[in-house]
Amino acid sequence: MSRRIYSGTVLVLGAVQLIESIAVGLPLSFFPNYAMGLGATVASIGVFTSSFMLSSAIMAPRMGNLSDRYGRKRIMLLGIIGDIVFGFATGLVPSWEWLLVVRLINGAVSGAAMLSAEALLMDSVEPDVRGEASGFIMSSAMIGRNIGPLLGGVIQWQSNTTFGLSLIDSYRIPYFVDAGFAVLAFAMVYAFVREPFTAAHREAYSRREEDGFELTGSIKVLLVNGFISGIGVGFIMPIMVLFYNDKFGMNAVEIGLILSISGFVGLAASWIAGRVADRMGRKPLIALGSYLSQLFAFILPFTGDPTQAGVAMSARSMGFNINHPAFQALRADVVPPRFRGRAFGLFISAFTAGDVVGPIVSTWLYDIYRLQTFNIAGLAVPGLGIPFFVNGILGVIGTTMVMLLVREPRHEERSRRIDIEPMEEI
Repeated sequence: MSRRIYSGTVLVLGAVQLIESIAVGLPLSFFPNYAMGLGATVASIGVFTSSFMLSSAIMAPRMGNLSDRYGRKRIMLLGIIGDIVFGFATGLVPSWEWLLVVRLINGAVSGAAMLSAEALLMDSVEPDVRGEASGFIMSSAMIGRNIGPLLGGVIQWQSNTTFGLSLIDSYRIPYFVDAGFAVLAFAMVYAFVREPFTAAHREAYSRREEDGFELTGSIKVLLVNGFISGIGVGFIMPIMVLFYNDKFGMNAVEIGLILSISGFVGLAASWIAGRVADRMGRKPLIALGSYLSQLFAFILPFTGDPTQAGVAMSARSMGFNINHPAFQALRADVVPPRFRGRAFGLFISAFTAGDVVGPIVSTWLYDIYRLQTFNIAGLAVPGLGIPFFVNGILGVIGTTMVMLLVREPRHEERSRRIDIEPMEEI
């Protein structure tokens, strides 16, 4: 490993991503059932996801500004504290109304940790290794995200069957584990993360008012693409559990297993794709990964058994893992370092604004059409596949926009890790 990439800060960020992603993944295999157990309807499941994303979208630009002004590490720690508090609260709510309130507040603070961590990573590595560093962090996150659903399903199942908790109480236990993981992440960031973007840099940047943040054409297209991608992701996430339940009759442990296996299959692709993106350019990897992922979004509803669905999910995951590190590196390439927090906040805001719309529409469509079958040119098209088809179409549109309208900076034009010149003014 190259020491200029895998510094102490980068390794700790990878470990924190692993821990936090395990925590985030714990409830994925049963959250819709938890919400419905508290009195929510199938059609309203998307509202819970959207409430989280709405508050995150509103607060992300503000959190980004604060990270530019007060430092990435400080804002990241505040975000993790929010995860601890509201993780416990999610496991204690007495009704679906309280669940909705807690997720709304949690969304407002959780984005602080995510965008600050991304900005901190880009502050810590040189431009020519951004793709590889992003791939490493993403691989760490994917390991946790793939372990999480299976671990959460096992914890829930054991709580119900072995320890005799009621079904609704068994859904609560993984959230307490979630909060415990967040405590560990907080301790690691507090003790070991070193921030290269110092107070001296921030003071110098604040005196250079003539260098205001500019929304270039490429940044505007990336923001629009982020909104479209958010809609597409929002269409899929809240209905995956319902899809596996309805189509194959799978329980939480089985669903967690298929989500974990499919994620692990594509795991190695992110680190390799990141390295290739540093050498060949960002856009070729973005196109390859995104179009592959959208193809299998169309295929998934036509699968006939869990094995076929697992293969389709694995291919879809591989495409996402190929695309994402290159996309993160491209965003960092076009944004000046002193505005990195603000810009990443806008990117998150655009994505989450789309993610607010996606879950509401997808669960509504799924609830209407899930029991229907359409005959199109002699092909039996399952109605429960409509959200997947919409997701694929949106993904193709968004990726094509980036390929046609975003100018990828040449190697020497990429935004630097941090600006050194302002230090001369201090």
